[in-house]
Parts: sequence; structure tokens; C-alpha cells
Amino acid sequence: AIPDFYKFAKSTGAGVALMPNAKGFYPEDDEQFMGTYWGMVSSPNVCEVVESSDCYIYVGPVFNDYTTTGYSTLVKKEKMIQILPDRVKTPVAEFGCVYMAEFLKLLTDSGKLERKPKSLQTFQRIHVDIPPTPRFQPETPLSTRALVKIVQSTLNDNSAVLVETGDSWFNGQKLHLPRGVPYEFQMQYGSIGWSVGALLGMALGFRGSRRCVAMIGDGSFQMTAQEISTMIRYQVNPIIFLLNNRGYTIEVEIHDGPYNNTKNWDYKMLVDAFAAKEGKCRSFLCNTVGETEEAVKYAMENEDQMVFLECTLDRDDCSKELLEWGTRVASANGRPPAIVGNY
Repeated sequence: AIPDFYKFAKSTGAGVALMPNAKGFYPEDDEQFMGTYWGMVSSPNVCEVVESSDCYIYVGPVFNDYTTTGYSTLVKKEKMIQILPDRVKTPVAEFGCVYMAEFLKLLTDSGKLERKPKSLQTFQRIHVDIPPTPRFQPETPLSTRALVKIVQSTLNDNSAVLVETGDSWFNGQKLHLPRGVPYEFQMQYGSIGWSVGALLGMALGFRGSRRCVAMIGDGSFQMTAQEISTMIRYQVNPIIFLLNNRGYTIEVEIHDGPYNNTKNWDYKMLVDAFAAKEGKCRSFLCNTVGETEEAVKYAMENEDQMVFLECTLDRDDCSKELLEWGTRVASANGRPPAIVGNY
């Protein structure tokens, strides 16, 4: 239904915002694209436009505590139309056996849609571009902010992006995707450790056509690290950024405790052990911006190899969006039960 949604959006002239788990479904260089809508951790100025609109049309939404930032969004059901895979919901009625792609196509082709550009005009009026990230000196200790800029430099028309559950969720949203670049992450269940096995499948599926770029946290990596061995065996060529901050940072922001600390590994050496001097694989330990840039340079010059970068980050280094999101999700998770007593 993605092509049908694009034609539908173009016919309305309205501003287009994507929920976080839909990143990559709409071209980010399109004039109607506003950014990510994710409540208080949305792209700049997107939340204000979406939540103040007279009507919102959601196509294929999934509403849970993660996508709504702890159920703190201000959208109202009485102003919402939902176009779901097999039904359409309006404030006054629900219509079953209505299929998304078919409905969007027929609606667009009907010639009855009025152009509604006001939301886009509002966004364009209030939006201020984010200043570019400054250039960091090579000896600067690596930070999340610097790393996102470096990851961005690896992306081109033949890339595919995958991010793990955690702060990579939020850092990934800041990446600008070239048109047509796939983007995958797991938000429905927040499955920590999902990405390593998923990266294996993604790299095999895109072999010869796209190169995968992955951002994976250390805690998540420890759950499924052995799939790196399989990647080396089948000679796939992803670029893997392993964000090592020695713990489950996203869990720290939701509910801190000693159980969020992990036993640190020598991740670079682990990958070398998996390779056992066989296969096309190179690993790097990156403590500074300069070391990371040199590793990326090697990766871009050796497209047939898997390149693994262990990126050392400060224990408390995380995005401002995670701080906001974690606080709100923690509040939602800690609310008293709606029903008390015996069940």
C-alpha cells in the first residue's frame, strides 16, 4: 500500500508525518514531508502541527505505550480517521472488509478529494531548520551526537538501515534517508536483541543490491551475538556500529537499577574470534571521532567486507529524546491499576 499512500498524500497536498515505526515509508526529500510524529519526542514542530489539526488521517497506525510516548499524545479520537489493513474507522462508524491499498487507490482516483494544504503551510511557517552538527576534532572522545553524523555519512542510494531497540531508536530517526532506502526497527514489542538476527536476514536479502548499516547497543548485542559468525560464514557485508555504553541505557531511563548493568565484553576481539582469520571481516575499536572516521573510511573503500565498529560511549551519553520518552513511559508503566481488588 506504500505507493497508494504516496499518491493519496500527493492528491491531498497536506503535510505528511510518519509514526516512528513507519520511517522509510515516505520519501524524506518530498516537499510535503514534515518528519516523525512521536508525541513530545517528535521531529521539530511536527507535534504542534499534528495535535492542533482539525482532522488527522492515520494509515496503518499501531498505538501502544511506546509509539504514544507513554500515552501522552494529545490526538483526539473524535478528530481521527484510521485506515487499517482491512477496515476503516471514523469517529462515528467503522467499516469492515475495506482493504487499505484498494481503498486508498479508489479514494485517490475518485476525483472527489479536495486539496488541504493548511497543515503543510502551518509547518512551513513555523519550522526552523536544525543547525548542522559542528565538526568534531579527531581527538574528541566519541559521543552519540558525533556518531549519528558519522553514520549519516555512510548512507547512499544503495543503503539499507537497521536500528536496535534502545537509544538507537531515537538516533535513527535523526538520519536523513535517501529516497528508496529501507529502514527497519522493532517497536511493536521492543524486542531487545532482535536486530542482530534481523540484520543477517536483511543482509542476505539485499546481497548484491544494498549494503546494510546497523546501529546496535551492547546490551542487545549480547543476546544474539553469535549471528555475527553466521554473517561471516555467508560473507555478507554490513557496516555494524556497536554502541558500547556498558548497559541497557533505555531501561535505565525507564526504571534504573543494577540489573541494567552488563558485563563488558571485548567486542572487537569477539568478532575477530568469530572470524578466526577467515572470511571477509574487519573490526575496529573506536574511542575517538578520528578513529571512527578512519574505520568508516575503510568500510566505504571495502564494500565487499563486513566492517564492525565497537564505539565506546560514556555511560550517561544518550539522546535528549530518550530522556523525555523514558520519563513518560516510566510514568505510564508506574500508574496504579484501573481495577483493584479480586478479579
